[in-house]
Amino acid sequence: MPLMEDTVVTDDPELESEPRTKISISTFRRMLPFFSGYQHTVAAAVAMVLARTGILACLPLVFRELVDSSIPSQQYSRIAIAASIYLLMLVAQGTLEYYQSLIVGFMGIRIVNTIKQQLLAHIFTLSIRFFDHHKVGKLISRVESDSQRLYMAFSSVGLQLLGALLMLGISLIIMISTSVQLTLYALAAAPLFLGGLYAIFFKMRPLFRQDRELYANITGFLTEHIPAVVLLRNLNNTAWSRKKMADLNREKTRFSIRVESLEVVLWFFMLLAPVLAITGILYRSVSWIPSGDISIGTVWMFIQYIQLATMPLIMISEQISELQKAMGAAERIFDLFDTQPEISNPVRPVADKPFTNELRFERVSFHYESDKPVLADLSFSIAKGSRVAVVGPTGAGKSTVISLLTRLYDPTSGCITLDGTDLRAFKQDDLRKKVSLVMQDIFLFPGTVLDNLRALRSDIPAERVYEAVQALGIEHIINGLPAGYDTVLAEQGANLSFGQRQLLSFARALTFNPDILIIDEATSAVDPYTEKHIQRSLDKLLEGRTAVMIAHRLSTIINADKIIVLDRGHLVEEGSHAELLRSNGMYAALYRLQESTTSHKPSTTTAV
Repeated sequence: MPLMEDTVVTDDPELESEPRTKISISTFRRMLPFFSGYQHTVAAAVAMVLARTGILACLPLVFRELVDSSIPSQQYSRIAIAASIYLLMLVAQGTLEYYQSLIVGFMGIRIVNTIKQQLLAHIFTLSIRFFDHHKVGKLISRVESDSQRLYMAFSSVGLQLLGALLMLGISLIIMISTSVQLTLYALAAAPLFLGGLYAIFFKMRPLFRQDRELYANITGFLTEHIPAVVLLRNLNNTAWSRKKMADLNREKTRFSIRVESLEVVLWFFMLLAPVLAITGILYRSVSWIPSGDISIGTVWMFIQYIQLATMPLIMISEQISELQKAMGAAERIFDLFDTQPEISNPVRPVADKPFTNELRFERVSFHYESDKPVLADLSFSIAKGSRVAVVGPTGAGKSTVISLLTRLYDPTSGCITLDGTDLRAFKQDDLRKKVSLVMQDIFLFPGTVLDNLRALRSDIPAERVYEAVQALGIEHIINGLPAGYDTVLAEQGANLSFGQRQLLSFARALTFNPDILIIDEATSAVDPYTEKHIQRSLDKLLEGRTAVMIAHRLSTIINADKIIVLDRGHLVEEGSHAELLRSNGMYAALYRLQESTTSHKPSTTTAV
């Protein structure tokens, strides 16, 4: 057995942890690598913040000079100079703020797009078992909505916080150096302001995270039910979906009202704090101004510093709800990044080599859940160039055999070998090149026929597609389409018949010219005419090719070199069609039952 890379699998089926009540420093730390490559942008933005803060800190001093000295002097040139300086400083800080927002905004957009790409790439590496337990809608919410929530965290908030803290420190230093007593009056309302700030930033965070979870529930519901609208109508069950959506909306509405109500109360006290501080300063300075203990300019300077110190914090607080949602989204994104695939490449993979001998199951057992085995001690071999069919009643384990052959899952015990080498010793990409799968559920991408036949891979030449189509004998299908190979297919190939979609899926598999072709119930849903057409093409194409076929219609695998019969995960019979009929076991019983059933059905045909 090869040595495998250590993996960690998240057990939480919905990727949702309990709401955390404290800001996780590790979350901020994990965001830092995304700034790699943007050091110059960050440095320029920080420099602009420092320059803006310095200019803003000087504005009250210039204003005091204008009120206390320039205007009383009645020298218009002096007044004009002071006013011009004040105006130029306002223009300078506004210009710096504009360019700072611009470059940081562009950086935030690029970083968020990078996160989306990396997150989607990571999801593509996760094991099939992960997708068995996670809803598509919630994964879409992670990639798009949660990633977009991070824009604020990667754009303006951090720099705004830096500027606010610097402004607060400078304001306090100047105010204290001017008048300690007035500063104490101003600080009397600080506990009220800081208490509201603390409550919004720390106590509201679990609520914002829960709000995102409720949003993800609605997104998941819509993703699952909108594609099923035809089925819901046919079942006359759209009322149930509407009621379920109404229940989800009602739950989120009630919760959102609760959160918004709490925010309004907190905001009232936060906005009240600077008003109380200014009131205290005005109350105390009324008796000082006539006596000359303090000037009018100094009073206005204090009021401006209170505004300069609190307004940035208030602006940040206005964005804290979004910032908190962004932090909750970041935690959910990193939870997903921390989920590692069960199926991984070996540390030292074997060299890729052609398939020359046989594929073998050696005492393979498998279970999706520990107490429910699906396969038990299964052993058989598939020789190169042979056609092997796997049959059995529903639940026998046929599809699981396919999943193990394609290494969507690994055996719980035992091993599957290719020319004597465990499949787990190969790189997954090398294994995928050897095996092509035609699935029972046909998936076609929105796009042209040509793009679908080469699975959107630009490295597959069109000539290879043409050869596969000609070998399969389905040129008439493509030539009959409005634009031939350039015909644009609707989602899931809705503008094609089922038989046409099935034949295109065959051509797509054969385009990749695999050593081993796996066909999973490929003809179970087509009419006899189409089935015979497909069968003739396959008989020609499978000459010299190793094929593993899963089929409910036993008539399609009569000419298989070997038929493996499964029942409840156990191998009960194997042999050729004739041998199994002579043994008069489970296969013979299934075959006679199907023969007696189909002999009473009317013949139908479907155009392909």
